[in-house]
Amino acid sequence: MKDKISLLAGMPWMQYIWLMLITLLAAGLRFYKLGAWSFWIDEIYTINHARSHFSNLSLLLQNLPPNRNWVPTSVILTAQAMNTWGVSEWSARLTSAVIGILTIPTLYLPLSKIFGKQTALIAMLLLAVSPWHIFWSQNARFYTALMLIYSLTLFTFHFGFEQNRPHYFIAFYILFYLAMSERLIAVVVMPVIAVYLLLLWRLPFEKPPGANLRNILLFAAPIIAFLLYEIYLFAATGDFIFASDLELLAPPIDSPIRLLIVIAFSIGVPLLCLAFFSGAELVQKKNRAGLFFFTAAILPPILLALLNPFVFVVERYAFVSLVFWIVLAASGLQTLLTITGQYRILIALGVIFALLADATAENLLYYEINHGNRLEWREAVGYVQERMEDGDIVVSTRAPLAEYYLGGKVLEFRNLLPNDLEKIDHPIWFVMDYPGIWHGRYASKVWMEERAQLLQFSYLRVAEVNTLLIYRFDPVQVESPSK
Repeated sequence: MKDKISLLAGMPWMQYIWLMLITLLAAGLRFYKLGAWSFWIDEIYTINHARSHFSNLSLLLQNLPPNRNWVPTSVILTAQAMNTWGVSEWSARLTSAVIGILTIPTLYLPLSKIFGKQTALIAMLLLAVSPWHIFWSQNARFYTALMLIYSLTLFTFHFGFEQNRPHYFIAFYILFYLAMSERLIAVVVMPVIAVYLLLLWRLPFEKPPGANLRNILLFAAPIIAFLLYEIYLFAATGDFIFASDLELLAPPIDSPIRLLIVIAFSIGVPLLCLAFFSGAELVQKKNRAGLFFFTAAILPPILLALLNPFVFVVERYAFVSLVFWIVLAASGLQTLLTITGQYRILIALGVIFALLADATAENLLYYEINHGNRLEWREAVGYVQERMEDGDIVVSTRAPLAEYYLGGKVLEFRNLLPNDLEKIDHPIWFVMDYPGIWHGRYASKVWMEERAQLLQFSYLRVAEVNTLLIYRFDPVQVESPSK
């Protein structure tokens, strides 16, 4: 007897009703308390970048090709939002929130063609409630735009090879350029594709229609031409075009194992486990889309872990892989609907509700307890501002952020030696965060802790240690270090 009950099937237009409801859910979660949380330091960088480079037409033209290399779509849109509504936590984050919401219908269309409508709807539901995606949708940063464009870039490659349509490679390189404009971490697209093609060649998979020498050469031609031109330019002038935009490599700050653990918690451990075994099952079935998504999910975290001992990398660089983890988990749920007999719907619903319950618990902590997973810099600086007197000095591990809320000069902690602090003959307010305080000058940290009074302490309930402390040092009251 055919099962006449289906939660997601029905008339063809029903998929769009479900998609609209999921998109509305995503919108509600991303707009809720959008402006309530204090800025953190990286958001100040975005604001300064947007205002100094894209706040009017003249600046916009000066900072786009051919004058500058990149077209950072999210920053340009953020500048226009702040022009319209002024600079605030809400307006600065509006672009990220809107892009986060539009990601749902935008990704549904290609995913429904790759994995089917039901799997795509489940994936979009999981993405709508994803705590990691909600967090970056409520940040004045580029991550939601990067993830969306990065995902579309890989989808375009997939369709080009699967359908033997080499003209898709034009769209691929346009999207790849826009993703690189958001952040150079998008370059991980290339190793994902290289590893996928290598596995496709070495493993006993049926080859897609587009996997032929002509298409591979057409796809690789722009990369080869770019590398040759950069080599020629360096030989002729001693300079590069795009490589000159690479930032200096910063020293590592964490261990590879701890980095992978934080990435796992950010994705969601239950979802990651389901996605991993679902991906392994798709690979075992010789499913090419499964192999491609499994590679795109696993490779970015692995690459980050390999780079971690040598350069500065953090867990948020793996955010580009989130969609692929979520789609693999949705595929696993879809498999449960087809292999678990008469109770398949109840079992599949049980797993779905377990994933939704895990995401809901994280989101409740995010909204109600953890202040959007951000330290309360606005409140901390306000506390200092209410109590400081004329002549008082403010020192902080995040001086640009403290200056934004204080509206006055703040000294950068890591620029000060103990001798510098000794020379200040006015009361000093220290607004310090961890890990910033430990990455500054250790001797100055010891000086502050021995002489200054700790007035306020707050922390976040997250996987990483994240605290905010306020100290006050009065040279009149404290003549010698406490014992």
